[in-house]
Amino acid sequence: MFMKKILIFLIIIFITILRGRKLNVVKYKIKSGKIKGKIRLAVLSDLHSFNHGSKHEPQEKLVRAVKAQNPDAILMAGDIADHIIPHANTKILLRRLSEYPKFYVTGNHEYKSGEINEIKRFFRELGAEVLEGVNRKVRLGENKINIAGVDDAVIGGERFKKQLQNCAQNIEYDLFTIFLAHRPEKVNLYKRLNPDLILTGHAHGGQIVIPHVVNGIYAVNQGFFPKYTGGLYEVGGNPKTKIPCKMVVSRGLSKSTRGIPRVFNRPELVIIDVVGK
Repeated sequence: MFMKKILIFLIIIFITILRGRKLNVVKYKIKSGKIKGKIRLAVLSDLHSFNHGSKHEPQEKLVRAVKAQNPDAILMAGDIADHIIPHANTKILLRRLSEYPKFYVTGNHEYKSGEINEIKRFFRELGAEVLEGVNRKVRLGENKINIAGVDDAVIGGERFKKQLQNCAQNIEYDLFTIFLAHRPEKVNLYKRLNPDLILTGHAHGGQIVIPHVVNGIYAVNQGFFPKYTGGLYEVGGNPKTKIPCKMVVSRGLSKSTRGIPRVFNRPELVIIDVVGK
């Protein structure tokens, strides 16, 4: 009887881990008086060059999921490529999503690869705007918005600070403003730019989730029981202006972290509808 219970327990754990590798589509809705109608954003983060498809149809599941949502733009919050897994799956994904405007910031693993210049080069060649301390004014449908972004903070404190300053130079604050960065724990720095929406990843959803109890056990740079693991957060905006600001943290698209499985924490494609009030 005891061995039977152990076997049942192990089977449940095995099924949970397998299910934890299945792609999930998570949707959020944000209201803004700066928007006419609606813009739809697809957020990709922390793919780490994993394949969401088969050997013969690489990235098919992820591409199909993105296209089914018909986004106005795709925003990539770092670690789309990796320092261990070859870049082939990342390139395939970019080619398959060639029809969409794409905006990308780097993550720490892309720098860790030692190939950051090559990675930025092929992102640009395959149609992505690489944001490295810049703001772009972009027209999506009937709306003109700001999309700003910075390289991952691994570039060093002074360079990172300079990029943040550069982002602020030509932001039109009467336009809806999106700020794209890799690490959520630096949100207090991002808020100084007065964005309406911050998009990040990096935390991998806290790796292991205990439903209704803990929204993630551990995240790099945040430690155990991290504050920002995945979801929509009210972050209060600039402490001086008090302008409201929201942050969406993607749980990421990797299926595991260096062999550590995701538990109750499925890889996710984030879809955000920004709608007028």
